[in-house]
Amino acid sequence: MPKDNKIIMIKYIKNIDAFSKNIIFVFFGTSIVNLLNLLYQILIAHRLSPQDFAAFNSLLSIFMLISVPSGTLQVAIVKYSAEFNAQNQIVKLRILLSNLLRKTVTLAIITFFIFYLSSFYILDKLKITSISSGFILAILLALSWISPVFLGGIQGLELFKWLMSVSVITGVLKLFLAFIFILLGFNIAGALGAFLVSGIIGLVIYYFPLKDLLYFKNVHDGINPLRNTAFSSIEDKISNGVNFKEFFLYLFPVVISSFCFISLVSLDMVLVKYFFSSNESGFYSLAQMVGKIFLFLPGAISIVMFPKIAGLNAKNMDTATTLKRSLLYAGILCIIASLVYNLFPSFILKILTGKVFSTPIILGRLFSISMSFFTLLYILIAYFLSKRDLHFLKYLISFTALQLLAIILWHKSLIQVQSILCINAILLFFVHLLLAYRTEQSFLKPELDNHNKLKL
Repeated sequence: MPKDNKIIMIKYIKNIDAFSKNIIFVFFGTSIVNLLNLLYQILIAHRLSPQDFAAFNSLLSIFMLISVPSGTLQVAIVKYSAEFNAQNQIVKLRILLSNLLRKTVTLAIITFFIFYLSSFYILDKLKITSISSGFILAILLALSWISPVFLGGIQGLELFKWLMSVSVITGVLKLFLAFIFILLGFNIAGALGAFLVSGIIGLVIYYFPLKDLLYFKNVHDGINPLRNTAFSSIEDKISNGVNFKEFFLYLFPVVISSFCFISLVSLDMVLVKYFFSSNESGFYSLAQMVGKIFLFLPGAISIVMFPKIAGLNAKNMDTATTLKRSLLYAGILCIIASLVYNLFPSFILKILTGKVFSTPIILGRLFSISMSFFTLLYILIAYFLSKRDLHFLKYLISFTALQLLAIILWHKSLIQVQSILCINAILLFFVHLLLAYRTEQSFLKPELDNHNKLKL
């Protein structure tokens, strides 16, 4: 590259604002992490027998299913951490994270004993002979309560370099340890053990940027030897300033939103499996692999946007610009992905599934539309949740129920099912976009009124 072009490129990169830089950084970081996770799955699939691999996936599915509430907890922690950080309420942030750490450690201990004792029954029913796998699963489930405190704090403080760096490090470590443990003959326990050890190391690393905000003792007990005494009296006075009732009530709309969105993008597969033949549902599942790409693309945008908007909203500042840019970036990614798939559908399906049939190609084109609009919808849902504007919930719940009912009533073909998703996704997006527009207009109206009064 010529020297002049390099200088122009450097100047261009320097001129990119922090929000865009964070999105680019997180996008590449999440891409690397997803690649490492894929390699982890491929390694285990190749090194374990089909029976052991099925057993491993069963235990991993149990972990993913049971740890869903922890994801909800993380969203709430991100929101409140971002707000306290934006308002420079560091003491409140310390109280929030420290108290949640103590509560989640208690939940982790209870969870460990419950699932360790029940693991013998679970392993027996799943016909898994590796007893140590049950022990590891119990620890993983226990840690799933604690990790949201660290991850939510890191994301809420917008420490994206820490977030992505540690994610990549743990991804590499998990892949390396899985290879070593399985090579040593630990098989299922080795695969799960690599997941566990890398996760623990990740939490240890995350502790360093949060060490001034996390205390294992009650931060307002007045006797914590780890506290800076300069803050002790302040913390004692405002210990009730963090409204934990409000915090836990906020979890309900997050749970409902998550459930509705997951239903919108995944229940169609369940219904197709029920109403159609195994051959047809197989075609639909192949096409769904295309849809998963569109859902993955905006992940980096929502990770960066959520704490940003929560912080701006806490300071009563304009959030419309951040939302517009987030939708623009997500839209550009979806358009590029749609063009690539629709121009080379056979090639893309061959890479993703190893199989090419005419029906999945056609369904894939419809998936590129429905999942693109669901992707944009997800950005809007994150926007409303970050502002705790819950007017959208009634529309989200209604349209989710309508989509489910429509598929039950009209399912003459796979194309008809996917067409229902396309129509519903487009309607949901524009309804939520209109709600966002009204929200921003109501925010700007007092400012415009004051400006007009000053002119008079």
